[in-house]
Amino acid sequence: MLDVRQLWRALHGVPQLLLVQPEQLNYDLAYALAILPLVIAGIVFFLQDALLLFAISFLAGIVCLLALQLARLTFGLPAWVGFKATHPLVASMLIACYFSPHTPAWIGASMVILFIVIDTVVWPQLRRVMIHPALIVFGILYLIQLPLQIGYTNPFDGHRLDDPLLLWYKLQIVIDPVKLYVGNAPGPIGVTSAAAVLFGVTYLWYTRKVSLGVVVGFLFGVAGVAIAIRSDLGFQLASGPSLFLAGYIAADRRRLLIPERFTFAFGLAAGAATMLLRWYGNGQQAAWQALLLVSATVTVILLVQDVLRRRTRSASRPAPMRTMAVDSAEPPDPHRLWAPVRHPEVRQPVMAASPVSTAYSRGAGSSPIRAYDTQGDPHDVVRQMRSAATRRGPLSRGGQNPIILLAALLIINPIGLWLTWTQRSLNRQTKLLLSVVSVLWYLGVAGFVFALTHR
Repeated sequence: MLDVRQLWRALHGVPQLLLVQPEQLNYDLAYALAILPLVIAGIVFFLQDALLLFAISFLAGIVCLLALQLARLTFGLPAWVGFKATHPLVASMLIACYFSPHTPAWIGASMVILFIVIDTVVWPQLRRVMIHPALIVFGILYLIQLPLQIGYTNPFDGHRLDDPLLLWYKLQIVIDPVKLYVGNAPGPIGVTSAAAVLFGVTYLWYTRKVSLGVVVGFLFGVAGVAIAIRSDLGFQLASGPSLFLAGYIAADRRRLLIPERFTFAFGLAAGAATMLLRWYGNGQQAAWQALLLVSATVTVILLVQDVLRRRTRSASRPAPMRTMAVDSAEPPDPHRLWAPVRHPEVRQPVMAASPVSTAYSRGAGSSPIRAYDTQGDPHDVVRQMRSAATRRGPLSRGGQNPIILLAALLIINPIGLWLTWTQRSLNRQTKLLLSVVSVLWYLGVAGFVFALTHR
């Protein structure tokens, strides 16, 4: 009977936790609640296709979760692996929302696994990279879908159609913004309805998990260019996939490395670039391309600032003074040689004060702690990261591994080149070889895309 009463009290506290005190929720739970309307809308609109893709993606997330737990038990992965990464089950649904209804199951499962591997294992080591891994996964998904000609369908009649933005570019057809808001338009299974996306983004902002400046700046950027080219403003703003990429992906506070006062400018630049890419016929893909471009630019700026700061600090440090032992010419005192050795006093251990302060014993000098940084003990995670970096364990040496550098070159060319040429352990021939492989890779991808788009 006591357990039933405790369960009943806990259920009574759920509405207060979700609506009155949402800042106490962690990122995974907040994102899971925000993705729930997208999953429901996708199943209602696309029925079996959406249900199959969501199920396959969720199973892939379960497999990745079990694999990570097994790796921690077997190889002893440090706790900072996956620090501030998305939970595998939440990540599976986040990626699945952007799939086309005709996406094969093997592609969906592969994209989910790829995102979890990048986000959990690779991304924590790239500390100064602001690019969200989902943008890279969506880019790879787009390159896979081009030769397979995987298109979209209308959720109500099932006819194959291009996305609304591509129809606007090719045929100058403007779909009613109300239909885009409800979801009666071709598009991905989870983000076709702009209403469901806005509901989830609003809840994420209410829980203080996303930056409002990025979302508002993105909308202002799209609106400004749309007014300049005299396009329909409501049609351009009611794109569900673009709102999903701006709110769920780009505005994630864990990924933002810029101060809050610059988030509006970041979103404004991404929105303007999105509208320009739409004007040149990229359609629905323009949003992730613009966000990837702006994020890469900001990442390069941050890395250059970091290098300049290190050089300034190293130049401002005084030169270390060498101390040399000088032997005295005086003979040793025999009384000191035969004097008994005095042992130092043994001190009793001092009890360490607990850093956790209760609600009724908050000190005046205690600094506020953000809710989204208190997963477990973040200070302990930071200590482990620093100790692993000083020990240079097998994971901290990933930046010196040519395979990791080659993967970085294939994913982000400027960042990979910078990582390659800043490694002192590599010789000049290896650096040139990796750079040539990167250039050939991008030339091959560009030729492949050009051949597919100019048939």
